[in-house]
Amino acid sequence: MREWLGPALPAHLKREFTQELGKYFLPFLVGGSVAASLGLAVSFHFGSSLAIALAILAVNGFLLVVLACWNARLPLADDQVDAIENRYTMGVLLASAGLGGMVLAVFAANAPMVLQALLVMVALAALGVGNGSGPGRPLATLCQSVALGVPTALATLLYWPSPWNLNSFIGIAVYALACVVLSLRSYATQSQLLITRDEQRNERLRINTALQHLNQPMVLLDDDLSIVLINQSARTLLGLPADDATPLPAFPEMMATAPALARASGDRDEFLSHAALLVAARQPFTGVLRLNDDRTMDLECIPVPGAGWVAMLRDTTTERNAIAELNRELRRCPLTGLPNKRAFGEELERRLARDDRLSLLLIDLDGFKLVNERHGQTVGDRMITRIGFRLRTADPNLVVARLPGDKFAVILPGASADQAISLARSLIETIDTPARFGDAEVSVGAAVGIAIAPDHAMLAEALQRAADLALRDAKSEPGNQIRLYHAALSDDAAQMAKREAQVRAVIRNNQVDVAYQPMLDLVSGRVVAVEALVRMPAGTIHPDTPIDSNHMVAIAEARGLISQLRRQVFRQAAATVAALPSSIGLRVNVSVNDLKSPDVVDEILADTASAGIDHQRIAIEITESALMTDEAASLANLQRLVAMGSGVAMDDFGSGFSSLERLGRLPINAVKISGSLLTGATANPVSASIFRAAASLGQSLGVLLVAEGMETPAELELARAAGISRAQGFLLSQPVPASGLRAAINAAEAAAATLARAA
Repeated sequence: MREWLGPALPAHLKREFTQELGKYFLPFLVGGSVAASLGLAVSFHFGSSLAIALAILAVNGFLLVVLACWNARLPLADDQVDAIENRYTMGVLLASAGLGGMVLAVFAANAPMVLQALLVMVALAALGVGNGSGPGRPLATLCQSVALGVPTALATLLYWPSPWNLNSFIGIAVYALACVVLSLRSYATQSQLLITRDEQRNERLRINTALQHLNQPMVLLDDDLSIVLINQSARTLLGLPADDATPLPAFPEMMATAPALARASGDRDEFLSHAALLVAARQPFTGVLRLNDDRTMDLECIPVPGAGWVAMLRDTTTERNAIAELNRELRRCPLTGLPNKRAFGEELERRLARDDRLSLLLIDLDGFKLVNERHGQTVGDRMITRIGFRLRTADPNLVVARLPGDKFAVILPGASADQAISLARSLIETIDTPARFGDAEVSVGAAVGIAIAPDHAMLAEALQRAADLALRDAKSEPGNQIRLYHAALSDDAAQMAKREAQVRAVIRNNQVDVAYQPMLDLVSGRVVAVEALVRMPAGTIHPDTPIDSNHMVAIAEARGLISQLRRQVFRQAAATVAALPSSIGLRVNVSVNDLKSPDVVDEILADTASAGIDHQRIAIEITESALMTDEAASLANLQRLVAMGSGVAMDDFGSGFSSLERLGRLPINAVKISGSLLTGATANPVSASIFRAAASLGQSLGVLLVAEGMETPAELELARAAGISRAQGFLLSQPVPASGLRAAINAAEAAAATLARAA
């Protein structure tokens, strides 16, 4: 039965459904009165007591229906609904039964055809009340169709002449059935409409409740910017009364009069004028307004196609403060708390924009890398922090910043060159003061480059460039150096840039030249090895920018090209030495930066194999000063070279800081005593003693000794007397190209023989 009648309604919807009867009060009052009057009139005309009784029954039914509709117009409680529905159904049944019985009674009394037809029309009209245009009560319509439709159809079938009787019977029966179907459809439509409307109402209620309790201040507007809903968070933010029943003005007027925006009237008016243009164009718009308590509010209005606008307000004070703090952190060194490079650059630009006279000091710590290596990064960080504190507290007028690495920058306002230099000396003394961290006493030096605005530059970038050039010049010499920028430094930098460009081009284009210098065995008088020396190719060196081997290596290391440079030299030299007798070996200088590479030994082996020479004829030379800082990284490759029979020689021995303990730890099998120890040794007994001491130290290690920089016969005799095994220098041969190498070898051996006979 429930499936037949349609969905069941909850109590509150059933009440709404019953209240719909109120709309039919006047139609039922008028229609019922007419039908009842006609029925009574016809019944009294015939004087049939049965007809009169049935007419009275119908009148009572109509009264019950009208009374139910009247009651439905009044406020209803849930417990009154069933009573009204029962009253309505009972009234329909009584009216239908009375009219149906009266139709049969009148037809049985053989009343005139006109009166019969009139009663049939009244019956059909009463039957139509339950169809789709009526209140839609399927059960009541079904009972009505049985109580009214069946008697009326039977009366026409039995008492009207043929063929009208059969046609009328079929028509009335179909009409009664149609009324039932239409009533079912009307009930289903009304029920679904009520359910849908209730769901929408509940959804709006949920949305409204959510919006009201949402922390995000929000205002819903229609197309005319009238306020549809404003939640409590928005009221609080704008300073409006909570849950005020007073109708709110349109959104622009509300914003213009919001109490919390009273102090921001100028900004608010400008914002509203701009917003009006964007509203007219249906474009989203945003704005920032300041509240009376100096908080900041962001307002964003988004158009909803065909449904007005959504305005979202947001207190962004905390967010903006957090962003400001983050920006401060991004401009601060986390270790020292000093401004970082970015913040320092901004401060320098601000001061220069005001045409302030100032001195810029760039400070580079000297020996800080050794602090990290000897004591660890933790001590290094603490030392950086200590130095930052010392610089910051040296003078309250200074602006101090931490730059990347171990550099600091200082701005000295309104200073002369003498004052800047005096400050630099003071800061170096401050930095140079030892600091103790536990058992470790740590000290570092510093180099300082100075540039002055506006004397040296007016722009921040140019001034920093000038100070950096002065710092580079200060670092070119050991110790705590101070340099003031001068124009020649820019010229030198330009020349250096030219040299760098030339070297990079030569290496990348595989145009490196190699010169060879023979190495003589002092016992046999024979050349036993040649040293390969890198050279710039002919025609690439400008007289104003001379580039020697040391410059080439330094530039290659700085630009990450040292591995390419070494391979080019090694391949050329290996091919050249392969054409010489097997008794002559090859010595190649290898940078420690290159020696740290895990592939360097494999590359050397591949190049020697490609040239067709035994790797035992190969020896690499490396400086002891370079090994001071990179010993551990290079040790594995050195050990591998020695293990496979190649030579490893320490170059420039005596110019660094070697000790017996340290030299004994390194896997070397040859030592080349620096030519600087030999220069002047024949004329100076002290220098000669130093040279002999270096030779004695090398002998104590049990390695092959080579004296380089040999220029005079006296130096050659000093080397022999000191127990040196091999010699190399201009006395025997200058470096020569590959084409002159055989002649140079012969000349060196001839010179050695001549010197031996003369001795």
